Amino acid sequence: MGIRNIYWGLIVLLSGALLFEWTSEKRSDAIQQHLKYAESFDSSFVSDEYVKIESEELFLIVSVKTGSIIETRLKKYPVENVPGSLGFRVFGQDGAFNYYFKSGFTKSSPVFAVDVINSDSVRLVDDELGISKLISLSDEPYEILVLDSSSSAIEGKSFAGLYRTAGRPLDLKSDALSGGMMNNGSYLGVAISTDSKPYETTKLNQIDESGIESLSKSGWVAFVQKYFFAALIGSEDFIYNFYALPSEAGLFRMGYTVENSSNASSVFEHEHRVFVGPKIRKDLMGRAENLELTIEMGWFWFLAQPMVFAMDAINTYVGNWGLTIVIFTLLIKLVFWPITAKSFTSMAAMRKITPELNEIKQRYKSDNQKIQAETMKLFKEHGANPLGGCLPIFIQMPFFIGFFFALREMVELRHSAFGVWADLSVPDPYFLFPVAFAVLMTVTQRLNPQPAGMDPTQAQVMKYMPVMFSLFFVFMPAALGLYMVVNTGVQLAQQAYMYKKSGALSSD
Repeated sequence: MGIRNIYWGLIVLLSGALLFEWTSEKRSDAIQQHLKYAESFDSSFVSDEYVKIESEELFLIVSVKTGSIIETRLKKYPVENVPGSLGFRVFGQDGAFNYYFKSGFTKSSPVFAVDVINSDSVRLVDDELGISKLISLSDEPYEILVLDSSSSAIEGKSFAGLYRTAGRPLDLKSDALSGGMMNNGSYLGVAISTDSKPYETTKLNQIDESGIESLSKSGWVAFVQKYFFAALIGSEDFIYNFYALPSEAGLFRMGYTVENSSNASSVFEHEHRVFVGPKIRKDLMGRAENLELTIEMGWFWFLAQPMVFAMDAINTYVGNWGLTIVIFTLLIKLVFWPITAKSFTSMAAMRKITPELNEIKQRYKSDNQKIQAETMKLFKEHGANPLGGCLPIFIQMPFFIGFFFALREMVELRHSAFGVWADLSVPDPYFLFPVAFAVLMTVTQRLNPQPAGMDPTQAQVMKYMPVMFSLFFVFMPAALGLYMVVNTGVQLAQQAYMYKKSGALSSD
């Protein structure tokens, strides 16, 4: 080992140590600030203006005057992975950002007062208009039922809406070393599901002046964001006009009006079903048709969704998502074993004839036609194919991309521990996966046949490519780093086995 390699190794180790210390300090500061805010949380709201109700899963703050749900916290999904943390917010206000739910009747603007309040429900009334609102937490986890009633027939339609300013979701980390690169890359936008279009999405800045409208029996409308979201779910008993409107004074509006909610009786009412919770595929599938599509799986969603299903089935027995990823990765490698075996056999043949290829290039360096003719002859004699190692990679690429999106969007990985890693959804704080990946790739690169006559400068660049690639995993979720290390390790073992079997290692 040369002195230069030792020098660079020490620089990398020192840089890693400094980076770890810096990120640990930042993480500790963020936790302390949040816990300090959590201690004073109850005093943040004036009791006469707001009421609080809660269940095992949800904590709600309701504006008494407007009847709007202005904040929700998911109690089982803390912001910070420490005791005493507040739950993750979906609705809420923070600086210029605002996101809330409101419902009622068009052409009426009641001013409510508290009538009855319990731990998990509140009834608000406007006696002058004869309008009441009952907000209760459903027996179904993460669902809120909002019953708007009028004591007499009222002009207008029942409506429910989500009101949101532009910006990133509340409580979702945005700095790169806390998963910000992946968090900021997740889809943000309105999603509407109707009987004619199962799933249609639009980003906020793409909603034109005319807005979006769609009539449908049942269906739902939601604002899609990473991990946790809110959706207004319709009933098959009514026809809804789902809509998404452009910004008005910085506030985007999305929701529905109920088109056949009026009748001839003296009482007019409609109950709205609001989901505010985590994006767990098997759970969403049971709540409403196509609701699981809000988990944005990218281009290869048709591969990513079965992968999530398979991993969920494995985790049911294993009970640890890190171990689940390891087992699932091994299963994928087993499925592709025959394809990769053919690839490595071809690469082994190329490795064996590399000295002869270099000799041909040197012997006929002034005659390209002769080089090509002799090269093709040599390929034919040894059954070597320079493209043999590429095809399996292209076949596996869609599965890798699908797995990437699956791991990026799975809320199940958030705060999920595996060994020394406390959270698989954020980058590896110890940089073990990036380093392990770099080592495995370096060994793999030494096994791969070097193209004949490669330029020395190009060879030096290729030499450091594993380190350059490993730097990407400094900012990727630890779950993806785990997958890549296991995948590369198994592939290296298979490649070494196939090379030894083909006699391609005999020259080393």
